[in-house]
Amino acid sequence: MVDALCEARRVLKPCGILIDVRPVHALMAVEVIDRSAAIWTQEVDSCTTAEDLAASDAAVEHSLSCGWFSVGNSVRFDLDILCDTASELSVYATSRKLRETEIPYDELEARRLVVSGRLRCRRRWMLRTYCRR
Repeated sequence: MVDALCEARRVLKPCGILIDVRPVHALMAVEVIDRSAAIWTQEVDSCTTAEDLAASDAAVEHSLSCGWFSVGNSVRFDLDILCDTASELSVYATSRKLRETEIPYDELEARRLVVSGRLRCRRRWMLRTYCRR
């Protein structure tokens, strides 16, 4: 990642903006929803990228300490993934390499069927900008 940040610095004009968007290492809310209201919620630790996030943080700190960038704005936001069934959620979890064993698929599907609702995964993300010096 340090190499990528070095290359970003090389190609950005002075005062150019680098945008960093990535998930935050936090519990993910898995919900059964009816329309947009949560009927049932369980938080799961499905993030398998803690090491990747730590490496990204270290690379950014390195680039800041070298004076390549200065910190701009930062905002955290929730990203919602909507699924019609627990099987669809399983496909999403597999493709995103989430820790599937933490997600209670059978319970989610049973509760979803009771209310004829949908499933929502709410995961915390971070957007931060850096300005090239």
